[in-house]
Amino acid sequence: MEIKGSKIAFWYPDNPGSILDLGCNAGEWLKDCSIKWPRARLAGLDINSESLERARTKVPIAEIVEASGDSIPFPDNSFDVVTSFEVIEHIPAELRPKVFSEVSRVLNNGGLFIFSVPHRGLFHWLDSNNVRHNFSWLYRLLVGKGMRDKTYESRSEQVVYHEHFNLDELIALGGRNLEVENVRRAGLFIYPLMDWLSWPFYRMKIPQNPIRCLLERIAGWDYTIDYGTFSYGIFCAMRNKKGSRQV
Repeated sequence: MEIKGSKIAFWYPDNPGSILDLGCNAGEWLKDCSIKWPRARLAGLDINSESLERARTKVPIAEIVEASGDSIPFPDNSFDVVTSFEVIEHIPAELRPKVFSEVSRVLNNGGLFIFSVPHRGLFHWLDSNNVRHNFSWLYRLLVGKGMRDKTYESRSEQVVYHEHFNLDELIALGGRNLEVENVRRAGLFIYPLMDWLSWPFYRMKIPQNPIRCLLERIAGWDYTIDYGTFSYGIFCAMRNKKGSRQV
């Protein structure tokens, strides 16, 4: 289910000079950025080589690289904005602090890290991505291997548990340099329900089916509502303060 950064575009600077999308997948958000901010320097990284090929075709002006978030292949102070939507929960727990550290490094002082992750709300247990972990025998019986497995196996990695975070955990990951500036929670149970109903369309490789697109629109409507701490998702904007914190 794709709920990208257009939901919180008002957090962005009026004219960002440079944007890096961490976990850019097939480049949908970068394409939106190229339309909204045509003069901005755009870059994206992901570990899925097949998705990256589609991103390069979709956004030819962007610099697209195959890399992990814990080792971002760009120099210090390279970007005004770094985005990452529904990606951090897929990164192994032991690597997440390094990802936030790398984001701070490549951001300009005062730059923004804008991201979304699943929230540990009332219906976090409905996350369809965790069936493989919570009911592994059923997953193997019905699915065998998911579409992500090939990508992770090529990197000698495993698909990790789809973590849901609370705000305090995100603040801790931000460390000394990344300070929370804005928070918005969204969705309740309709979003995960639509994700469950969308699953067969992804398995059949027909994500553009009109019914699945309708399910996504319904999920998007659910994400326009902030249910507070009950919410299923959380959007966060962190300001990079590394310049003022140097010792």
